[in-house]
Amino acid sequence: MIKRNLFLMIILFLLLSFNHNFAQDNFNKVGQSGMQYLKIGVGAEMVGRGEAGISSVKGVTAMFWNPAGLAELENNEFLFSHNSWIADISMNAIGVGVNLQEWGVIGANVLWMDYGELHKTSVAQTLEESAQFGYVDEGLFSPTDMAIGLTYSKKMSPQFSFGGQIRYLYENYGSNVTLNTSGEKSVTENTMSAFCMDFGTLYYPGFKSLAFSMTIQNFSTDLKYQQESFSTPLTFKMGISMNMFDFWENTSKNSLLVAVDAIHLRDYSERLNLGLEYSYLGLFNVRCGYRINYDLGGFTAGAGVRYSISNNLGFKLDVSYMVENSGRFTSPLQLTASLIML
Repeated sequence: MIKRNLFLMIILFLLLSFNHNFAQDNFNKVGQSGMQYLKIGVGAEMVGRGEAGISSVKGVTAMFWNPAGLAELENNEFLFSHNSWIADISMNAIGVGVNLQEWGVIGANVLWMDYGELHKTSVAQTLEESAQFGYVDEGLFSPTDMAIGLTYSKKMSPQFSFGGQIRYLYENYGSNVTLNTSGEKSVTENTMSAFCMDFGTLYYPGFKSLAFSMTIQNFSTDLKYQQESFSTPLTFKMGISMNMFDFWENTSKNSLLVAVDAIHLRDYSERLNLGLEYSYLGLFNVRCGYRINYDLGGFTAGAGVRYSISNNLGFKLDVSYMVENSGRFTSPLQLTASLIML
């Protein structure tokens, strides 16, 4: 009973800390970072439970949330995820993890956005062009956002794991034509490349399945297109999770995971993610969650199944649904499929 109350007190502390920080920072620190696509959740498992659970996410999916969780990978795994995001935007990701036994676990991943085709325009250079449209139609172009990551993670002991990731980031937003005061044209290529790093830890204090995690994501130097500098969306997270069935004599393989993540961002006020996941025999999962202090998506839900194709190959499929609460866009839907070498 005392240990159960301790777990509840820790969760209450995170909630009170969030409320205090939110009251202290009653404005949104927007406009201080770029490459915002890095903040979109990858993997239907995590998104389905409110993007909560950096202390419980394991395997290849962990590369996008907490690199330390990759150390929990028992078998080699390949993952593909597709996210139908808002405004006809989609996000795709692939990842692979290889267990090197006592040498740790290595992984690689690629994430890219699909914005479709957009109209490209430039400033009108003649009176005729200006009178007709006020601009020149330069045709269509497709913006590019992409991130390529390499990850290493290792269990230092049965209780502690750490992981790190380096990512190559690339943006291409096409070119634009401008006129200077002398009427001369200049062409600017709007491309950007950079590197950023993620770090994570995972700690089991020894009380049943209780787990703690801390992560730092998107750490980079300042970037610049023309004049104003900006950074990637630097994010610090703390998380706690536990199987609540551990409080009772539980001899089955069923579990009820409760996860809470507190988030501090460089470009926004504090956030809190709450998640719940029920697993039946490790074969079927249902999830729900709530994200606090987000412009897009509060409630989330999801489900997943795991199936052994053969003695050497397993398959896992997860789906998540995020309720878009503004009424301006369709609600994001994400599908994630994994092949696991048993």
